[in-house]
Amino acid sequence: MAESTDCVANLASDSKGLIVVFASMDGDMVDQHFGSALAFFAHDISADSAHEIGGKKFSVEKKDGNEDKLKPKLSWLQGADIVYCGSIGGSATRQLITLGITPVQVKGGPDIEDLIEELQTQLNGQTEFWLANILKNKNKQLNGNNRFDKMLEESEEESWD
Repeated sequence: MAESTDCVANLASDSKGLIVVFASMDGDMVDQHFGSALAFFAHDISADSAHEIGGKKFSVEKKDGNEDKLKPKLSWLQGADIVYCGSIGGSATRQLITLGITPVQVKGGPDIEDLIEELQTQLNGQTEFWLANILKNKNKQLNGNNRFDKMLEESEEESWD
């Protein structure tokens, strides 16, 4: 696991790509429930590159509905754009969305590498609606970086063909 810090935003301070975090025991596949995840791995992903920028391990938590156990995870995830997990409850979903983080639930323990490739395929072509919204919001935050606007315009043009 690469460098750990107090939050994802500090790991990605100079990033212009998507900051995507995966709930995973070993960094190879998404195999953790959000609330009881033992580790998260953060990646900086653009249309043509992807690399791990850090991660964080957490202690074992009971699946008891206690909201307080989410606070350290939510705090560390600040600055992420997307979080992939095997499952997630409604309260955690709402809290992530409030932080501007899009939770994505995936089944079957998909490989992180495959999920990264799927995102890059979209970034290089026509983006799905949910990802287009993330890119649009990220572009607003970057003030003046029109790369994401250009990607969205190209995607929208292709969807009308």
